[in-house]
Amino acid sequence: MPRSSSFDGFRHSDWFELIVEGVPVALLMADQQQRISLVNRNTEALFGYSRSELIGERLEALVPERFREQHVARVSAYLEAPTQRRMGAGRELFGRRKDATEMPIEIGLNPIRTAEGVFTLASIIDITERKRAENVEAQMAALVESADDAIVAKSLDGIIRSWNPGAERLLGYCAKEIIGQPVTRLLPDDRLDEEVMILGRIGRGERVEQFETVRRKSDGSMVEVSLTISPILDANGAIIGASKIMRDITTRKRSERELRRSNADLAQTNSELDNFVYTASHDLRSPLTGIGSIVEWILEDDRALASESRERLAMILGRIERMKQLLTDIRDYARIDGKTTPSAAPVSAATLVENVVVIAHVPPGFSVRGDRSLEAVLVQRVPLEQVLLNLVSNAIKHHDRLAGTVTVSVQPTDRWLRFSVIDDGPGIPEEYRESIFEMFKTLKPRDEVEGSGMGLALVRKIVGRMGGRCGVDPAGERGSVFWFEWPPIARSSRGETNEFD
Repeated sequence: MPRSSSFDGFRHSDWFELIVEGVPVALLMADQQQRISLVNRNTEALFGYSRSELIGERLEALVPERFREQHVARVSAYLEAPTQRRMGAGRELFGRRKDATEMPIEIGLNPIRTAEGVFTLASIIDITERKRAENVEAQMAALVESADDAIVAKSLDGIIRSWNPGAERLLGYCAKEIIGQPVTRLLPDDRLDEEVMILGRIGRGERVEQFETVRRKSDGSMVEVSLTISPILDANGAIIGASKIMRDITTRKRSERELRRSNADLAQTNSELDNFVYTASHDLRSPLTGIGSIVEWILEDDRALASESRERLAMILGRIERMKQLLTDIRDYARIDGKTTPSAAPVSAATLVENVVVIAHVPPGFSVRGDRSLEAVLVQRVPLEQVLLNLVSNAIKHHDRLAGTVTVSVQPTDRWLRFSVIDDGPGIPEEYRESIFEMFKTLKPRDEVEGSGMGLALVRKIVGRMGGRCGVDPAGERGSVFWFEWPPIARSSRGETNEFD
């Protein structure tokens, strides 16, 4: 093929066109006026312009506007002494596509001298993916360097290959003195078999998570750590090592040990308290029974006893019975703790209310009724029966009229049943609505009302044991609404019952 003596002949030669079109990068040629005179198909694909749109255009059309002034100055400086410039040398560059989007690029330059002057052949590649990968790698490196945890890499033969500042802070070794050393340098002598186990699992492609152990620091002291270890893979997916995240758990483990000791001490204290309560209840009940028997003998044997004396002795018997009830209530209150498992025998709430009403011994003139909606509700009979009994009895004892009404109703909520015991009595002053649930609290003097002052305290403790709440609200102009929330029992499709989640 004869060589053309002109640039036009050189540009349009068949073999040159084949070479230019076959190059797997974008190629363009520009003259001394920085106008594009040649492009290949990869240039069209990269920038989104057709060949006809690019030929004759100035190079700035392919440069983002914010870089154009600098670009013109650089090209002018290059043309004063054009030399070959390999791809990747020089500043970070960006190209502009037809749709105005930008991309990071690398450019290689080759001056071509012709009879018409020096032309510049530019080879251009899009390095978006490479930059993205570099950014990810830089972010990962920064993350490793800034992490509070120790991050260490080791080979499959247990040699330390990387060591971040977190590892230096935790174990005391700087990177230059520990990299290249066997990782067993960090293990106590009695834990060397752990490394054999870990490397074995890593070699099988397994991940070791939250493995709690101890490691030796540079000063010889030990630190409690939690390890998470993962295999490191090469480009072909072969396991070449392991990355390890090591977290200091010394404070947490110390807190756990202290908590276990505290729980053990508390359990011991509770056990001693339970024993004391039961012993005191039994030992105090015996002399009270004896005193009561003596009073009864006096009343039976001394028929001539004055009526006033008889009243006082009867009052003593009443005080004895109250003291016995108080001892029983204190014992029951102490029995309600985290170890108690409530009975879950199902019963309709209406039946439960009827039982409670009978036990409460409703006096003449009083009525106690249950809402109709109670019939379909399954509830836990014990200790719910005790809660309802205490509230109904409380409403009756503190009523200020000979006739009145106590209503028990229930409303389902999202997860609970809300029971309400409503009376039309004198009501509870706002300043006492919290304190009445405390032990030994009564609104009336002890001589004017029966009971030990423990009933509502038992209600709050039983309900709290079930995870519920209780309280009291006014019921209009008169009366009170004592309410509490209780878990229902769900009925399965086969008729079985289970505690409601």
